[in-house]
Amino acid sequence: MSSNSGHPSRPVFMVDSGRGHPNQHRYYHQQMPRHAEPELVPCWTFPPARAEMKKRGWGGTNAGMAWVLTLILLLVFAALGLGAYQILRLQTEVQRLSQEMPAQMQSSAPQRQVGLNPAELNRNKLKSAAHLIGRADQSTSSGILKWEAKLGEAFTEGVKYINGGLQVNETGLYFVYSRVEFLSPKCNPEDFYVHKMRLQRNSHNRTIMEDHREGFCSAGSKKPWMTGSHIGLLQHLKESDWLFVNVSHPHLLSKNYHSNYFGLFKTH
Repeated sequence: MSSNSGHPSRPVFMVDSGRGHPNQHRYYHQQMPRHAEPELVPCWTFPPARAEMKKRGWGGTNAGMAWVLTLILLLVFAALGLGAYQILRLQTEVQRLSQEMPAQMQSSAPQRQVGLNPAELNRNKLKSAAHLIGRADQSTSSGILKWEAKLGEAFTEGVKYINGGLQVNETGLYFVYSRVEFLSPKCNPEDFYVHKMRLQRNSHNRTIMEDHREGFCSAGSKKPWMTGSHIGLLQHLKESDWLFVNVSHPHLLSKNYHSNYFGLFKTH
């Protein structure tokens, strides 16, 4: 056996299964070459197997995490895409409405402002109507009553009043009415009083309403008496038609002009 201070010798032991045979147990002590390295002996143990199992387990976990993250990213991108689509659709709708509204305003404004002149607007707001009140001076020859058309509550709108008559200037459906009141210091039971309205159209006259008053006092009564009559109806009138009121005893009419009146108004 020799030794070298630079490269000490390394012992090598060889063991076999001689089971106690003296010739099979040998001790070898040989000097290794100066520049040679010992050969590595493969060894299989349990720890490397455990390490491999851990490595495989972490690989499966990482794959699952990758799938979850991929799904989350897909959902985020889908939500962003849907939001962008909704915003684009709303912007398109706003642009369409902003383009349509000025056109509608321009098309509707002239219809409200220029479609009808002021005279036609007033005609639509104020339909043809008239209300006349009684007068004290009445003619006894013709029986046609005279009326006050300007004083007090009397007025005419879209209707002409001339010599006791009302003339309409527009064809339509009218409500016409009249009331009179008779007064007398004495009474005859056989007396009767007539209150009627006449329509004149194309020089033809006809009665459209009539009321009779009789039997309103007892024989021999010396007390003053009073009676009233009211008539009214819906009548279809044509343009230029005339309306008049007649009574049988105009000299017995009350002097209270609020008790005697004559009028009409257009309903349609």
